[in-house]
Amino acid sequence: MARKKDLRFLSCLVVFMVMCLAMYLVILSQPKKHGHKPSKKHLIHKKSRSESQPSPASLSHNNNVLPQQKSHPQQCTEKKRIALLKNHKVGGDTVKNILNRYGYNKNLTFLIPRSFAPSLAYPYNLNPNTVIGRPPNKTYDIWVHHAVFERDVFRKYFPNDTVFLTILRNPLSHFKSVWNHYQLRKKFGIPTTKIDSILMFLREPAIYDPICGHGSHEPLCFTQNSMAADLGFPLKDNEKLQSLKSEKTRMAMAQKFVQRIQEDFPFVMIMEYFDESLVLLKRMMCWSMKDIVYYSVNSKRYSYKHVEIEGKDKERHEEWNYVDYALYDHFNKTFWQKVGEAGNGFWEEVRFFRMVNEKMRDHCAALIQKGAPCSRYGATLEVSDTQWGPGFTIDREFCLLARRGLRCHFTLQAERLTRALGLRSKGTHKSALNAAEKELNRHCNYCQLKIRCNKEDYLAHFYREGYISARQYGEFKKISFPKLSSCSLPPTVLRPESQQKLTR
Repeated sequence: MARKKDLRFLSCLVVFMVMCLAMYLVILSQPKKHGHKPSKKHLIHKKSRSESQPSPASLSHNNNVLPQQKSHPQQCTEKKRIALLKNHKVGGDTVKNILNRYGYNKNLTFLIPRSFAPSLAYPYNLNPNTVIGRPPNKTYDIWVHHAVFERDVFRKYFPNDTVFLTILRNPLSHFKSVWNHYQLRKKFGIPTTKIDSILMFLREPAIYDPICGHGSHEPLCFTQNSMAADLGFPLKDNEKLQSLKSEKTRMAMAQKFVQRIQEDFPFVMIMEYFDESLVLLKRMMCWSMKDIVYYSVNSKRYSYKHVEIEGKDKERHEEWNYVDYALYDHFNKTFWQKVGEAGNGFWEEVRFFRMVNEKMRDHCAALIQKGAPCSRYGATLEVSDTQWGPGFTIDREFCLLARRGLRCHFTLQAERLTRALGLRSKGTHKSALNAAEKELNRHCNYCQLKIRCNKEDYLAHFYREGYISARQYGEFKKISFPKLSSCSLPPTVLRPESQQKLTR
């Protein structure tokens, strides 16, 4: 009898275990649900180490191959304070305009160079003689101009939660851009053809370099370790570096500086991977994709870009820019480490970001340049919510702000600052004005009509600041965009899965 009871007990136990196992397998087979719809205040990011680090070319040349990523939801808090240490000729103006728009949208306080001139703080450190004073009861939130970086000085102006950001470029590519922008062939008095002149310089850089620059505003010719110099590498150390015979000593000197920058800058953008850099920046700052869409600024074509510099000439350039190469090599390596750790469909997000950026430019060209009531995408372009952040709308107002130039952004930052400081108006043009221009004259503390901003930018600013009503703003818009009427096309919605399907 006892034996039968034992058998029944064992049978029940086996059945129970089988049922538990079956339920466990059913649960495992269900699709995972990641997170929830992100709010504007807290975006959801999923962070994990990718199974393999993709090569730089995996996105640029083969957008159809995407590494599979495993990720887990993690909340983050938006960071708003940021200081861009803007190197020369590295794509910094484009980054600057992204930050200009972000700070303007968030109504943040910009630290502005004195005399309201965007380059007058360079090549000096920040001090009361080079920057405008702080408004009462305000803290500085953003810096976007040229200045020589010195950690202790910047910390006097910005709170501890400020993120320091910079961008680097391949030193050889950087040299070609500098050579073109500053017209160094003429400054050095090299009479040869444009292409040969750059090679002639590289054969004897120490002879040519002292000829140009070295004044109060441009203390260097930007040919020798200029990216490092902008980040605080002492100019006098260039000579010391060249005189050192020991490669070990030279390397130690360069690496000491690189380590200092590593400690101060949590992230360094790489110009050659600009879109990837912006997506990483967005994730680090917990921003939205609408915060990083952009128009390229000061991107030019020039013959020097394609000059082949090889062999001994390239070696001489590497010696002449020893610290710049050390910086670039180090942060290019750490950049790809961050990409490898990004997770959460990083490459898919970059692809989607590029599509949104392309469609935004196309859409805005129709609405602003042509003044059409709608583009081929409709009156608005809608970007959907995604796993990487909330959606947003690209309408005429968005386009006006996205297309706003550097000089105009600077003027409107100054406009806000003069009001906050209670400074008196400098006045504007007194010529015959139309209705819109008279409205500008009434409200401008720091405006130069049609010089730094166009009327549309000024009026959008005054409407945003509450100086004019919605009715007034609507009337002025009709003057600027006389073709405005209802749009018969429905809005186009951009989703990650629509990248290959969008035909309109």
